[in-house]
Amino acid sequence: MPARVWRHALARLLLYALLALVLIALLFPVLLMLLNSLKSGDEFARVPPTLFPREPTLNVYAWVFRRMDYFTALRNTVIVAGLSALGATLLGGMAAWSFSRATFAGKALMYGLLVASIAVPAMVTLGPLFLAYSEIGLLDTLSGLVLVNLATGLPLSVLILFTYYNSVPRELDDAAAMDGCGWFSTLFRVILPVVMPGVVVTYLLLLIAGWNEFPFAFVLTVGPQTRVLSVRLLEAAGRSALPGSAGGVLMLLPLLWLLLRLQRRLAEAFRVGLLGER
Repeated sequence: MPARVWRHALARLLLYALLALVLIALLFPVLLMLLNSLKSGDEFARVPPTLFPREPTLNVYAWVFRRMDYFTALRNTVIVAGLSALGATLLGGMAAWSFSRATFAGKALMYGLLVASIAVPAMVTLGPLFLAYSEIGLLDTLSGLVLVNLATGLPLSVLILFTYYNSVPRELDDAAAMDGCGWFSTLFRVILPVVMPGVVVTYLLLLIAGWNEFPFAFVLTVGPQTRVLSVRLLEAAGRSALPGSAGGVLMLLPLLWLLLRLQRRLAEAFRVGLLGER
């Protein structure tokens, strides 16, 4: 066998080994959380600790399920994360289209400031936002959480979709203009179907960010009827890691189900974004 073939096979083997190590490193904390959630309190506190539960039990799940008021928190999380991700994807898509195709004064500066706002910590805006929400009546409301998550997700949406729009040939714009399409028609009828994988990725990333968001949800909501899963998990677990493991699994399951359902679209979107294939 030629040396080039051997080198190619060795490179592929090393790549697969590296990917396997990365996969194990990513999945091990989730697996450990799942295994810990199936242990009893005595076994969880045992020294030295055990990896696999000797007598698996779901008692902790039942306790956490009631303590979290799970379905109310799940409903609030779906509303807040879903609507904010949808709004940020739609508005960010139109803004990214303007930055990609339009020409106006201060365009580069505006885009730079918008992207730089991703680095602003949430704690910087939390205090002023709390005072503003208290004055305008948005404190302890789901609509207030939707608005703040939409605002924080908008820069990321613009950043991702701007890259996808730039990968679309300008000839499509010219062809749409010759057919009489205006700005909105070109975007929604011609360009959007082409960059749909990028739109899906953007929406899912924003959905995951909204699903896991904690600081704003913890400070801007008070009553149990507006709490989301991340906050209810903290309240249910308290200082104990055992209820926290069960609550973490309950919080992860709906999102995991969604990602598994959309894994084909995700793979297609990353292939288009990273390799430029269509």
